[in-house]
Amino acid sequence: MNFMLAEFEKQKQERDIIRRESRITMIISLSMLASIVAYTLIAYIFGSNRPPVKAVKDVWNIFSIMSVMLIIIVLAVRKTIYFSPRLVNEDFTLTALLRRWMVIDIVLLAFAEGIAIMGLVITLMGMPFARTFHFFVGGFLLTMISMPISFKVRDKIRTFEKYAGKQML
Repeated sequence: MNFMLAEFEKQKQERDIIRRESRITMIISLSMLASIVAYTLIAYIFGSNRPPVKAVKDVWNIFSIMSVMLIIIVLAVRKTIYFSPRLVNEDFTLTALLRRWMVIDIVLLAFAEGIAIMGLVITLMGMPFARTFHFFVGGFLLTMISMPISFKVRDKIRTFEKYAGKQML
């Protein structure tokens, strides 16, 4: 019975640390989701319905390639750098790990926001909204994937512990 109580206290302490350290990133994520929705509405309302000129089509092609590359980068970073044992020293704590992940998350969130901004720019340049909608969807989904929701963070910690061979708490 004493072991179960200690385990429960350990889980409660872990949840409290996760909540405290993830709060800033969660606020940033929610703000970015709101801004992506605002970009989508602006693009829908002020977008053009006329056929785009060749220069706009060329920019659309470049932005499409860039957005696909950013999506691949974000997903690759989440599977590699995130779980690298090189992130920790011998005396590393859960708080320090979550703070490093926060920095990585903010960079990944900036990439997601960048994809949505590319969609807004190309729509305002004259590309029809129907051809730029995927930029907004991609940015929104990447932001949702990068959000530090508690159960996702706990799963990432367990995965990290498995790969690094270290207990964080």
